[in-house]
Amino acid sequence: MGNPVLFFEIAGTDGELLRDFYRDLFDWTILPFGWETPHFPNDILAIDPTSPPLEDKGIKGHIYPLSDEMEFNNRVSIFIQVDDLQTFLEKIENNGGKILVTPQVLPDGMGSIAMFLDPSGNVVGLHQN
Repeated sequence: MGNPVLFFEIAGTDGELLRDFYRDLFDWTILPFGWETPHFPNDILAIDPTSPPLEDKGIKGHIYPLSDEMEFNNRVSIFIQVDDLQTFLEKIENNGGKILVTPQVLPDGMGSIAMFLDPSGNVVGLHQN
């Protein structure tokens, strides 16, 4: 597959409620992520795919609360790996999508992300190493 799904996010107005729900439902280990970006809060929680019951069988994920200034409501999204964020953002706009988050450099050499709305209003992320 040319552009794999790398990770997912689950977001809502009550981050603690979401954390507890998914932790208790699926027995996931959920840890503080420990960094903040201009568009996301510092209370992002990481789902650890190396802990039981996942044990490297799943993709990484985040759970976090939404803020009032975000352009979307409760959501679940995926992040797709691309080799050039700007090229894909241009393709998105040329094909009826809307850019939500312009490229943001992640800390600790984790690459860069951007986010967009597809023509149906789904929030999708892109990740470039």
